[in-house]
Amino acid sequence: MVELFDRMLASDQQGRITGPGPHLHVLRTTDAVLFRCHADLDIDTARSLERIAMAERGRQRDWPHDYAQYLNILSSVGTLRAVRSGLLYRVVDPPTGISTQITRANADLLRGGLDEWLPDVEAGQLMFAAVVDGCAASVCATVREAHGVHAAGVETAPSYRRRGLAAHAVAAWARAVLRSGATPLYGTSFDNLASQGVARRLKMELVGSEFSVDCSLTGT
Repeated sequence: MVELFDRMLASDQQGRITGPGPHLHVLRTTDAVLFRCHADLDIDTARSLERIAMAERGRQRDWPHDYAQYLNILSSVGTLRAVRSGLLYRVVDPPTGISTQITRANADLLRGGLDEWLPDVEAGQLMFAAVVDGCAASVCATVREAHGVHAAGVETAPSYRRRGLAAHAVAAWARAVLRSGATPLYGTSFDNLASQGVARRLKMELVGSEFSVDCSLTGT
């Protein structure tokens, strides 16, 4: 799991995140706590964050206090841009997805509902969509790739939700990732019940819970 974690975040030999990525990432599995911070953080800040991550956890109702401590430390060295907390899954044996691979040749399928994904097509990201009535209704694409690990991004157009279409797009995407010899990962926030339903439907393997923060550091 440590090796997969480091490949996912493109970490250096010291376990620091390099290149694009969050400034803090904590993954908790059933038997381990995996802590990583970005190489751009100074050593004192990194150590303060690590002490919080590795401390013995209290009762579940007290966990938000840990999150607040992370944010207080990071806000002292920069501006917070994004905070994410949720579940991380590995897709191990997806069924055949009834979906279409989206390339530059058929990118117009995204227009009229999922136009925001057009730049990802231009960037050459692996993408599949469940197509309904000649339009992409739900899309799954690689939004981060590092050292043989693909992280999924998923969106379903509002008028097509609650029809199980996302599961088809995710399954087709994951099968393509696996065929390439890479590992497909699927993350979802704690409050996204529909996304968690996709994970259950595809019988994904729960890796653990993750907490990450991205910020703009002062002076960079």
